[in-house]
Parts: sequence; structure tokens; C-alpha cells
Amino acid sequence: MSRDRKLTIGIIQMKIAQGDPQENLERGLKFAEEAVEKGAQIICFPELYYQGYHPSSEILQQLAEPVDGPMVQTFRKFCKNNGVYAIVGYAESVDIPGRMYNSAVFIDDKGEVIGNMRKVNNWGVEKNKFREGRKFPVYDTPLGKIGIMICYDVEFPEPARIMALKGAELVFVPAVWSIPAKRRWDVDLAGNALFNLYFMAGANPVGDNACGKSQVFGPDGEPRAVASVDEEEVLICEIDLNEVVEVRSRIPYLNDFKEDTFSMEAVDRY
Repeated sequence: MSRDRKLTIGIIQMKIAQGDPQENLERGLKFAEEAVEKGAQIICFPELYYQGYHPSSEILQQLAEPVDGPMVQTFRKFCKNNGVYAIVGYAESVDIPGRMYNSAVFIDDKGEVIGNMRKVNNWGVEKNKFREGRKFPVYDTPLGKIGIMICYDVEFPEPARIMALKGAELVFVPAVWSIPAKRRWDVDLAGNALFNLYFMAGANPVGDNACGKSQVFGPDGEPRAVASVDEEEVLICEIDLNEVVEVRSRIPYLNDFKEDTFSMEAVDRY
């Protein structure tokens, strides 16, 4: 008999105060408290939740914080006090002045930083603001094997497959997804969930041309929970990671996938 692997996700769908990290921190913590009260074991915020997506590069440079900065320290304390995991999007500064990343820090229920995902694929003018990351890590936690992609990363098939081959069972996507691209938000999350037979959870804000609709898809590509398109809310969804193996026993994509055929060395042969 399979052990109980049920997990409750809390996705924070909120309007972001552009260029006002203190306002976002205070309101974000209130939403996080609501998620904990509703039973969430892991909480995910949208992309660049802390400083906002739309400020200029100059303003973001002024507001960016390191991975050991005040915002992360605040959430470390929150996670430890509440026994909850959190994924929080922010503009990350580093030791080199003028260099900045679009990042999502991953904090465990003991208040320890267990990961810091840096967005690999920057969209449009983001290239003028942020340096790009290089890795798609998967974190082995007591909750399960969890990956993180940031917004535009989910529009490519390779990152999701890389995470599947690294053992991911659940992938979070902090995003700022626009209203004109709403259809792609649905397709990308559902498609990557189905093609890789794992859970996908997307966190998106509302307001400022964002389409809302934070949502969770199962490993069969079917929606499990969907938020509104224009209202702030805490989306709660209970999932069972045992479904990953159950669905993969019926749909053998990963058994049939031929890594050697689709490696870059193999591509060069054609």
C-alpha cells in the first residue's frame, strides 16, 4: 500500500504594489497567514511579488535585495513560526553592482533557504533589466520533489522535461502573465503537466494587465483548482503525489522517452 502523500498548496493571487516592497510584504504576509489558516503546507507567490514587475531597471536596482536580505529573513521567520514552506518572487541583487536576477527563493518549514531559482528565459525588455539564470533545479524535500520555473520558462518544453528527468513531482510557476496571453497560460501549464505527468501550480497576480487565473493542474493535464481572472484570493488545492506514479502507469511517456535520441549530440547528427 502506498504511503499517504497528500499535500495542500496555497497560491497567493494578489495585486502587486509596483515599486512598494513594504506594502507588498505586509499584504503578502496577511495572505500567507490566511493560507496557513486554510491548511496550506506550501505557499507560492507570483513572480517579482516583492518589488513588482513593472518598475524601471533603475528603480528595481535600488529596491533589489540579496538572498539573505530583509524580505527573505522575514519570510524565513514566518515559515519557521508557522511550519510552512514558501516560494517568494523578488528582484535579487548580488555582489556585483548593477547585476540583478529575477528570482524565487524557496524556504522550508524550518525557516532555512533550500533554493533560489533564477529565471533562465527573460521575456522582451526583461533582458535589459535582469541577468539570466542557467539551471533548472529540483529540490528533494519531505513534501516531495519540487521544481520551480519562472513565467516565460514554462513556454519552452525543455525546462519541464529536464525537471521530469530530475525526478520532479510538482513544479511551481511564479509568473506575471498578461491578459492578451491568457490562452497560453492555460495551455502551457496543462501541456507541461500532461507531457511530463506531474503536477503544475501557477501563481499569477491581478491588476496591471495581469490575467489572474492562478491554477493547479494534475499529472493527467486536468485542472484541479482555478482562481478568478480579476480578484485577489488565496487558492487552496489538496493534491496527492501518489497520482504521479498512478498516471505514469497508464500513460508511459517517460518510459518511452529516448534521452539518447534527443540529446544535443544526437540533434547534431541530423
